[in-house]
Amino acid sequence: MSKATLKDYEEIVNAMQGYIQGNIEGKGDVMKSTFHEDAIMYGYTNDGNLSTGSIRNLYELIDTLEPAKDLKYRIDVLDVAVTVAVVRIILEAPGIEYADYHTLLKIDGQWKVISKVFHQY
Repeated sequence: MSKATLKDYEEIVNAMQGYIQGNIEGKGDVMKSTFHEDAIMYGYTNDGNLSTGSIRNLYELIDTLEPAKDLKYRIDVLDVAVTVAVVRIILEAPGIEYADYHTLLKIDGQWKVISKVFHQY
């Protein structure tokens, strides 16, 4: 097994930028570059409801929201194992906070999120 390099970490953080920018702009299409087309997401919203299913549900939700121009975020690459990575993202905007955990797979040389698990505060 090869060790992760600084370049690996940079590529992973860069792969997450579409997700961040999509939140800032309030546009689901902007997020699509981050996710595999068959990605899934599961998590709890702040009202205690479980949100499940295709990542397309996220795109549709984002399109109904206002842009998050005041979004603050932190991206932490928690682990990298050659072609697999786990990333935690903390998102904060006025009145809302999320803790996201993204599992990425390196497919054809590109890092793509295959699953997103979250909790909304």
